[in-house]
Amino acid sequence: MFIDSLEKIPQITRAFSTTIFAVDPDIKLNLTQLVSLSLNTDSISSQIDEVRELMQLTKNKQTQDFFLAIRHAEFLSERSSNVLLKTIEEPGEHIHIILLTKKPLQLLPTIRSRSMLFYLKTPGNLVSPPDVSAEILDYAKKLLVADKDNLINLAEELAKRKPKKSDPDPDNDKAFILKIIETTIELAYKSFYKTNNQLFLKKVEGLDQAYQNISKNGNKKLQLLANLI
Repeated sequence: MFIDSLEKIPQITRAFSTTIFAVDPDIKLNLTQLVSLSLNTDSISSQIDEVRELMQLTKNKQTQDFFLAIRHAEFLSERSSNVLLKTIEEPGEHIHIILLTKKPLQLLPTIRSRSMLFYLKTPGNLVSPPDVSAEILDYAKKLLVADKDNLINLAEELAKRKPKKSDPDPDNDKAFILKIIETTIELAYKSFYKTNNQLFLKKVEGLDQAYQNISKNGNKKLQLLANLI
């Protein structure tokens, strides 16, 4: 989903138990009863205790809205994510969890599936193309609208493609297809916002799962086919 203004974040967070905002993680949140945790690359080894401590606050009975924010949530380790997931599944009354990150796809699929994800609608971003190479954008457009037959051919083509020096990470043969999936998801969200067609959101679910599985060394071709057909 898209939001028109950062000023709507407080209203949105009150409406849901868990929200993910793909925005600048360091934005000011105009919320009372707010406790924040900011993560970084140096905190990965020690963050499990910090996350546990933050989630322990949800055990206290609340009589009014209470907000817990995790900034730069893309740095959540798998162990910390699982601690967070237990709270997300049963957050308690008046508890609202906010995840701020510019890389929502790096969060566990189980966390995203139990949260509402919002992107900030900025001037022209629904009509301007994603900031990627022409080759990646072309593949993303094809992937967005591919039917079963076209998807099989496209997955075969992408699986056979060799890395180039101009790729996002030429030393990683998965980086190119992951960037295509990211771009396709961006196009799908924009398409949903413009058309309100739920099929685009269903497409995001499959793309999202394919992204996660390929990231974990899943077969590129099989994951595309398994999650998009």
